[in-house]
Amino acid sequence: MKVYLVAHAPTSVQRLEDLAKLAFNFGEPVEAFVVTKPSGAAAQIGLAEVSKLAYKLDKRLLIFPDIDDAIELLKPDAVYTLSYEFGERVKRLEGERVMLVVGASEPGLSKVEAQKGKPVYPEGPEGNIGPIASAALLLGGLK
Repeated sequence: MKVYLVAHAPTSVQRLEDLAKLAFNFGEPVEAFVVTKPSGAAAQIGLAEVSKLAYKLDKRLLIFPDIDDAIELLKPDAVYTLSYEFGERVKRLEGERVMLVVGASEPGLSKVEAQKGKPVYPEGPEGNIGPIASAALLLGGLK
């Protein structure tokens, strides 16, 4: 299995860096860290820092204008969108080439963005534990 971890619409440098650290240091099955629709400080400062980290760790970083562009070019066979509000509770992700889209700004993915794939949320937590912890739980189920 190959997983593309996508940070969609990041505005915060810290959240972008935290998601990048998760992607870059998780190991298999994460194939690449993908950033879509970055803006604000995340676009101006965060991307440079994440790019530097990717280079140091010899990891793949891909940047696209929007989720649709990432789907078109990476051609995953399954697209999952991380959403506490709209997501089905799941234990693990299925597929050979999987894209996990994480809303990297508050309040997360909109309903329209969540419907770009299958909305999911990790089974287990009783409440919203945030996007980074949720992504880590879903990725952990793949090891």
